Amino acid sequence: MVKEETKSQGIQSIEVGITILKKIAEARKPVSISEIAILCETSKSKLHRYLTSFVRTGMLKKDQNAKYMLGTEILRLGLQASQMLNIKDIAAPHLLDIKESLNETTALSIWGETGPFFVSWEESNRAANIGIKAGSQVSLTKSATGRVFAAFLPAEMTTPKISEELAISSIDEQQFHEITELIKKNGYAYVNSSLIPGINAIASPIFDQSSKLAAVLSVVGIESTLDTSEHSQAVQLIKVKASIVSKMLGFSM
Repeated sequence: MVKEETKSQGIQSIEVGITILKKIAEARKPVSISEIAILCETSKSKLHRYLTSFVRTGMLKKDQNAKYMLGTEILRLGLQASQMLNIKDIAAPHLLDIKESLNETTALSIWGETGPFFVSWEESNRAANIGIKAGSQVSLTKSATGRVFAAFLPAEMTTPKISEELAISSIDEQQFHEITELIKKNGYAYVNSSLIPGINAIASPIFDQSSKLAAVLSVVGIESTLDTSEHSQAVQLIKVKASIVSKMLGFSM
């Protein structure tokens, strides 16, 4: 058995090894020992023992061109970790942070068999009650939350519902397409009194480790207090929080 070091001291060689693994993962392609040395700012001689051990334990794989990539064992561990993640639990403190910063109602939505619906929320302290409830369905074409789902989910999942809603809407298909393209470009959606008179909303996408839309983070408030303009505090905050939750789910640009 290796003598265990104190918690405060740590084991430096393990920390160095983890840094090496992270650099290889960030490369997103097979890399040679020379390339790894540059990424880690160290010598090839120091790297050799780490790489040999990582290959032996399945943390790394070495191909016929002597290049390294993540191995099956580290991928298995990553999958097990991702399966333990609960998006509601991860998003919960961020919903609360947004609510306390803006004093507006915040909510988390996911996609279900019949479309998007709310799964959790934090209600503002204002006298006006927005009325968000767990399980409440969300319009795909009129709500900020729904429009984010429409923008980032595969068309085959959303087209039937979108067509159904647009058939009784003042927005035509071309206009709605332009709206979703703008959402993709800006990274958020907003509506001003389009669903409920006097109520504004902002929403931003949350992505998972496979870069797929996992959920939508939104803030809802009365028109006089919730600023939906691009550089407003509310828009910037919800985009930052959605990005944080995405990273916690394993998403990387």
